[in-house]
Amino acid sequence: MSRLQRMFGRWIATELSIVPLQPRFVMRLPARVGVLLLVSFITACGSDSTAPCCTTGEPSLRVVNAFTTPVDVLIDGTVAIPSLAAGTVGTTAPALGSHTLVLRPVGSGATASRAIATTAGSLVTIAVVRAANGAVASAALDDTNSVVPPGATKVRVLHLAPGAGTLQVYRTQPDYQQPVSWQFPFTYQAEPTSLSAPFYQSTVGSWEVRVWQTPADASGWANAPVKVVIPLAGGEKKTVLMLDKPGGGVRIELL
Repeated sequence: MSRLQRMFGRWIATELSIVPLQPRFVMRLPARVGVLLLVSFITACGSDSTAPCCTTGEPSLRVVNAFTTPVDVLIDGTVAIPSLAAGTVGTTAPALGSHTLVLRPVGSGATASRAIATTAGSLVTIAVVRAANGAVASAALDDTNSVVPPGATKVRVLHLAPGAGTLQVYRTQPDYQQPVSWQFPFTYQAEPTSLSAPFYQSTVGSWEVRVWQTPADASGWANAPVKVVIPLAGGEKKTVLMLDKPGGGVRIELL
């Protein structure tokens, strides 16, 4: 019996001595306590911490899984979002300050990591993406340089559906109601930037975005399976995410 167990056992016996009718319980308790301490020690020494890493309140980190499989999201070595499904968005609230974000496909030893900083009133958005070589990678989706002038609106569309192939994306906007192609060809964007995925600007009012796979021209507008209407007031902007849909196809998420 270890010194810790002997000390702990004497303490328990002292505390329980006021209950003289339970001597057998007093004698066996130190061994049980030792087992519990051993289990707790083994758990604490595991490779991943599962202790709470994050605070309650408004989320300060948003993760978009634009990879092909579920992904664990770790913050400073602690699992913050377990098994985030492909094509979904998760949020968490790490303490304000600098952190190391690790993105790990479930069941894989491969990871992608990056430094992030959370501040009061802000929401950091990171996408888990599939690199050109198929490996897991990350991309920042925040665009702090896209300022919207008063009386104007802005929208951008990101292709983050790795299983969808080339998509046909058309839009109408408040100052132009004829459907026009967003870009061609529109393929998966593992590294969206202000150049490869810019915000387009219009006046105040509603934008409409429609998505389909075939035909590869504007004739698909009327029967597009995926569509969204985005009303915006002056100074507002939105990001349209095209994500893989469970079971096949594409779905839209607005940020």
